[in-house]
Amino acid sequence: MKLLMLSGDRDVAIGRKGPFHATLQGLAAEFERIDVLTPRTTDPSKATPHPGVFVESSPVSRIRQSAWLRRRGGELIHSQSHDLIVSHDYGIFSNGRAASHLSQTFDVPYVSEIHHVPGHPQRAQWWEPLAQLLCRIYVARVARHAVAIRVVNQHEMPLLLSRWGVVTERILVLPSVYIDRSVFQPATAVRKFSLGFVGRLVANKNLPYVADVFASVATHSPTAQFVVVGHGPERGAFRRRLLRLGILDRVTFVEWLNNTHEMATLYRSMDALLTPSLSEGGPRVCLEAMACGTPVFATRVGIMPDTIDHGTNGWLLPWSAAAGSSVVTDILKTPERLKSAGQAASISTVPFEKSNVLNTYATTYRQMATASSL
Repeated sequence: MKLLMLSGDRDVAIGRKGPFHATLQGLAAEFERIDVLTPRTTDPSKATPHPGVFVESSPVSRIRQSAWLRRRGGELIHSQSHDLIVSHDYGIFSNGRAASHLSQTFDVPYVSEIHHVPGHPQRAQWWEPLAQLLCRIYVARVARHAVAIRVVNQHEMPLLLSRWGVVTERILVLPSVYIDRSVFQPATAVRKFSLGFVGRLVANKNLPYVADVFASVATHSPTAQFVVVGHGPERGAFRRRLLRLGILDRVTFVEWLNNTHEMATLYRSMDALLTPSLSEGGPRVCLEAMACGTPVFATRVGIMPDTIDHGTNGWLLPWSAAAGSSVVTDILKTPERLKSAGQAASISTVPFEKSNVLNTYATTYRQMATASSL
């Protein structure tokens, strides 16, 4: 069986061993050859991250990406006779448009992967309604040729696609977030921080909400300390808001950690993790914290409604920052509830163990490729 992937992930092409690197390793156990085409990097090149996995980055701009994918993808299918095409779809849908063309030209089935839609369920930036419209057009006009649309959560995306007219049988739910529970696991630690935030400092992370909750907790607990892990374009505005609220000096900023072990240690130093995102596919950080026994306060995005049993292993937040601040502040006053939720949170992450998720992903696509060749 052979697989062609039209990916938006550049990390493997430039040698980084992130989540996509591990995903390809899992797929390589089920496919004898995998060809991966990615967007342009600073140094277009070819890489072989695993035996039988060949990664090639585009030499052209984003606008010309779809045309290049059609040409290069066609050359690869002609020479390798792939059994399945998988496209990672977002933005202007260069991958999906090319995958649909290749699928119809060479009679090879394709799966469209849509992890999340910008602005859904809540808008963060002015342009997100336009992004939603583009996605809806793609789903109606292009992805109708796909054998399945793969989503990564059980409620948010299936409900949206159903409203857009996609029949249930064509919606394939396959989680993408996985964790290494040999690293992210409970351990005795000093809880230095009342709350922590982990993630890129960008608009969809809802950083004003984070600042307001921090301020509310600080008002009720004069000794409370906070930690923020991440960097991004909203860092300056976030710090200015914390300064206006009078708590900047109580927030520790960490831009980068060297490895997952350091990240796990930091999760264990928090009483709870705060993630009030407006739109997400995951978020992965919530599962990592939960696996470490650190409960999570999160909005109803991505896999959070699938994973959090409100009040048992974590808490689902309202969209109002004022209402969310009240919820968080009240819970933090009861250490016994935090401890109980942390214990339940760790147990609830068992289905997201890395080997389980990657094996399910790989074997599902192997079965689809096998069925197409019969």
